[in-house]
Parts: sequence; C-alpha cells; structure tokens
Amino acid sequence: MKTKLLIFFTCILPGLTLHAQQGQGQLEINLNKSIFQPRDSLFVHAEYRNGSGQIGMGRRLATLQLIIEHEQGLRTTLRWPVIKGQASGALYLPDSLPHGKYTLFAGLQTRFFEVIGKITDVNSDGVQAMLLTKTGEWDQQSVLVASDGTFAIRNWLFEDNALLAFSRIKNNNQPLNIEGITTQLDSSNKPLAVAARAFYIGNPPAAVRAMLDQPIETTEPVFADQGSLLPAVVVKSTAKSRAEQYDEEHVRGMFRSGDERMLNIMDDPNAVGSFNVFSYLQGRVAGLQIANNISSVVARWRGSPVTFFLDEVNVPAQTIAYIPMADIAIIKAYPPPFFGAPGSGGGIAIYTRRGGESRYLPANRQVFKVKGYTPSATVLDINKLSL
Repeated sequence: MKTKLLIFFTCILPGLTLHAQQGQGQLEINLNKSIFQPRDSLFVHAEYRNGSGQIGMGRRLATLQLIIEHEQGLRTTLRWPVIKGQASGALYLPDSLPHGKYTLFAGLQTRFFEVIGKITDVNSDGVQAMLLTKTGEWDQQSVLVASDGTFAIRNWLFEDNALLAFSRIKNNNQPLNIEGITTQLDSSNKPLAVAARAFYIGNPPAAVRAMLDQPIETTEPVFADQGSLLPAVVVKSTAKSRAEQYDEEHVRGMFRSGDERMLNIMDDPNAVGSFNVFSYLQGRVAGLQIANNISSVVARWRGSPVTFFLDEVNVPAQTIAYIPMADIAIIKAYPPPFFGAPGSGGGIAIYTRRGGESRYLPANRQVFKVKGYTPSATVLDINKLSL
C-alpha cells in the first residue's frame, strides 16, 4: 500500500507571478488572479529556482509554509509538500470569509515531514511504526533506534491528521514506553526562500486595485513565530484489541452495560471453523444453554429465554443461525437480567463487520496523533490558527 500523494497542478497559471530573492535561489508564487468573489477558488502554484535558474532542489523533498493574513489581522497557516521544487493547491473561498485585502506569505522549508521520539526501553528488539490516515489508508516501516533510545522517521507524505502507532517487532505482546514524539514541521525554521502575494475578496477600491499586483517585501521573521517543537497528542496509551476498538466505535446505548462478556471473533482463528454462531457459543459462555437443531433454536440462560440482536436490532434466533462466521466482528453476551430482553432474560448481540476492521490498529501499540500536510484542495478558514 502506498500513501496517497497530493494533487499537483503542473500548468503554469497566467501572469501574477511574484518572487523574492533569498541567497542563490528564489521562490516564485503564481495565483490564477488577484481579485476574487465568495465561492471562487484560489489556485496557488509555487516554484523554487536554484542559482542556475533551474526549477527543483535535486532529490530533496521540502515543505511550503503558507501564512494567509487578512488586513484586520486574522490569519491562518497551511503547508504543502514540495516535490521537484514545486507545490500547488486550491483554496475554496466560502461566503463566511470577510471581504477585504489578504496577503499570502510563502516560506520554503528544507524539512519534510519528520517525527522525532525517544523510547525509554532501549533494550527493545526493534520497533515497527504504522501510519493510519483519515482516509483509512495505512503504511508501515521499521524504525532504527539509537543506543540512547532516540529515533527519527522521515518522508511520510499524508494529508490532514493521522494516527502514528509503535510496537515491538519481537515480543510485540509487550507495550512500548515512548516518552513522547515531536513533528519537526511544527517547529520554527529559517526558510530557504520567501515570497508574498496580495489578493482581494470582494470589489476593491480603485486605489487598492492598482496595488494588488505590486511586489511585497517579505522577510524571514514572518515565519519565526511558528512555535517550538510541539509534542504529539496521545490518543491512547493502553493497548486495545481490535474488538475493543470496534466496541468503542460501534456499540451504543444499553449495549454498553459494562456487565457483558465480549467475544473477539476477528482475532479467533478457530471461529471460522464453527458451523454457525450457536455452535461457536457452546461452552464459551457460562450458564448459557443452546439447543440447536435444523428447524429451530432454543436458548436459555439461568432458566430464562435469551433474546438475540443483530447489529443492535432484535431478531429471531433462526436469523442468526444463517450468518457466516467470517462476517461477524464481535459477539456480546449479556447475563440476565438484561434491560433490553423481555422478561428480564439474557441477551446475545451479534455485530457484523463493517468493512474497515482490517484497518484497526493491532493491540499493544502506543498511538499518537500527528498532523500532516494541508489537503491540496481545501476550504480556507481564516479563523483557524492552523489547517
């Protein structure tokens, strides 16, 4: 599986190109126009040219940091990946954006996405990292850990937020102890080159209209307030099985009683060998008695009849009998008296797979929330500090 790459606009947009010289290279910014109306799309294309005037930075991957500031001081930040010296994106301008003059500041960081961390247990036999994106795509790689427990992960490309999980390669039933991680893109960094461009939303006065295409002086300090290294937010620090993750996401209301027993079908290799749910349950739930024949199913628990549920809907027992075990994610057994069962009997709830269970993170992983790149097509929200 390969992480999804962002969309890049390879066409050169007409006119409106401004650049700033910084050292031996220069950053050029191109917009599709300078005056916009609400619901328009603002297309941005950036190119870095080296001292020889060639587009590109060799094989180096980089990051384009964007700051968009309204004339009244509201601002937001975005970042796009720079590949082969170029980065592009589209910003949808909603009705909620205030009218007026905006300034787009761009700074080229030589860093790409990078995670730095430290493992307290330096005697680990190797570490595996797994990245799970919001779109459900995932990738993984082995992580080289130094003798002092420090490690670095570089050059993963993904949009928006993602979950980054760590586990041991050997003895992976033992959880890791990671002090915390930082993502280097969230740190202040001296840009290699900077540039700026003005645009307007609404109908600008004649005096402002004449100034929109004028060069804007841009200096490095504009990007100096991006903050120090930010620790990732720990999503969960305790190891959870796929069944526990499924339970948190899909089980609702009275079916979260806390007194039930949960059977993890997804991780039980013996489950698919059972003829049906009832043959699987035989002997696995204390006090539950099932008489299963071809024409009918009779289930009793502590002398009371059992009520069956399929994805939290009350169904006849015979309906459950025809569900293939491979389609089942978890089974929850509720001892009597169960609130959802008539006559204070027990309950059995069958939950089917929803198509994404294979993407759940395995148990015994320490998981962090990390922020990737701004989607290549996104809605501009000037009230956000960061996209």
